Amino acid sequence: MVHLSLFSVVLFAGSIVRVAQAAPIELQRRIDQTISAATQPWQQACESAGGSQSTCSGVAVPAFTSLLAEGGICDQQNAADSMIDLAKQLGNDPEMIRLAQIFVQQPRNAPDSLQVPYCQVAPKNAELNGLFHCQFSGSDFTKFSGDQTGNVPLGLTSLNPAGSCPASPDAPVPDGVQLNTLVQSPVANPGDSTGAPTANSTIVDSSTEVTSPASCAIPTAASGPGGSDTFNLPG
Repeated sequence: MVHLSLFSVVLFAGSIVRVAQAAPIELQRRIDQTISAATQPWQQACESAGGSQSTCSGVAVPAFTSLLAEGGICDQQNAADSMIDLAKQLGNDPEMIRLAQIFVQQPRNAPDSLQVPYCQVAPKNAELNGLFHCQFSGSDFTKFSGDQTGNVPLGLTSLNPAGSCPASPDAPVPDGVQLNTLVQSPVANPGDSTGAPTANSTIVDSSTEVTSPASCAIPTAASGPGGSDTFNLPG
């Protein structure tokens, strides 16, 4: 049997304390969500518009998986483009388009609590022009993950407040909450002075600069009968 003197035990314990003080462990808080809820309303609208369950889910499932932290920087926007494509195949369904425009602004998972970079390529469909994802409110707004090449939304030079998006221009989205439960319109204040892109915003990708024509205006919400929100597509 090994016998340790009281002095040895105290000395060993003191060494552990000094090591812990010299090398503190930084704990990172995970921010995530129930990703399937991000496309559930869109899938319901898709089936109501005449799409089959398999066709609609075939677009919805890859879309909500794009919100995972492992997704590419433009995967969410590409998924929203696919949602718009199917909406156009189903009679240019306005509800599917509205929900796709909100989906593309849903915050993505952030396992390290850092802000998620923004896609720097213009979308395929004009209905998505000027839209970009919000951040979750618990994010570290002093840092971005990745190589620091997408720290400002495409076409903007700054974003105030940090973590906001056109559907939520005044604040980020509460942690884990779905944007489709908070807003009805994909653009809360179209054409105002908050800095949110409008129909005439300059869209810049890695090689070109294009000014969106008026026909590419993002549809806006208008008050319908009984005070409910209706959604008007450009003619």
